[in-house]
Amino acid sequence: MEELIIRKIKDVNELENVVEIEKSAWAMPDYRETTPVHMLKALVENGGIILGAFDKNNMVGFNMGWSVGCNESRYFYSHMTGVLEEYKYKNVGYKLKIKQREEVLKLGINLIKWTFDPLQSLNLNFNLEKLGAIGRIYKENYYGNIRDSINEGLETDRFEAEWYVSSKYVTDKIEGKIKTPPAEELIRKGGYIALDRKIKGENKESYIETPIKNEFSLDRVILISIPANISSIKNIDKETAKKWRLYTREAYKFYLSKGYIAVGYTRNKENYGYVVLIKSELEDLLKGVNLWS
Repeated sequence: MEELIIRKIKDVNELENVVEIEKSAWAMPDYRETTPVHMLKALVENGGIILGAFDKNNMVGFNMGWSVGCNESRYFYSHMTGVLEEYKYKNVGYKLKIKQREEVLKLGINLIKWTFDPLQSLNLNFNLEKLGAIGRIYKENYYGNIRDSINEGLETDRFEAEWYVSSKYVTDKIEGKIKTPPAEELIRKGGYIALDRKIKGENKESYIETPIKNEFSLDRVILISIPANISSIKNIDKETAKKWRLYTREAYKFYLSKGYIAVGYTRNKENYGYVVLIKSELEDLLKGVNLWS
């Protein structure tokens, strides 16, 4: 892949490529779940921004969103970021989000919001750890039934991501100055595992991870176990996948209601992943103070 070019798109022919990327990115079986081109055109002509990522002349990814509200309550809602299947895990989505941040800052807006599945480990790492978004709001079965290979079969619970794009916290996260420590280090410093896992199976190719609830403690740092690949579990054992959704939902809603903020994603020495929540005031967090001292 040569150097990626990311720019705004408005032309109908390029907007048609957005639909094809949606189908590829989410493995949509048909056009029932894709965004109609006429809606995309209306969006970009009326305050919305759609960015296209181009490898040579081929569009390989996009994101879309629009501004909401006015004055101090104004924010930008980023509805969707998608990348062609063969371009996933090549930093295309990250570069699209960084360009989106630049465009939104030009508008004088300091907050971008979107939703993402708090059970998908890759999404958690990307949004919380790489971008520096945070999670304070949990939306239960937000979209109802989505008929694609990623979402179908599970209730569509979502975090509302808040990306305070002008904050020191976000700048430090993007520049790699703030990184969530490994799980063992957090536990040594008093972190508490509220939800863990039990492993079934003889090897990592055949195991199934089952969630285990611990007592909900109010320590400053909380770890919530997340399966490595919930989609694989869903394909093998749908009831276990549903249990993961229910158990993590209970843990998230409890801690968020107590003032905790989801700030990071980490792993232990066995490479099992955990979402990390911390008890902090939002203003203190955004100042970029050392969370882990």
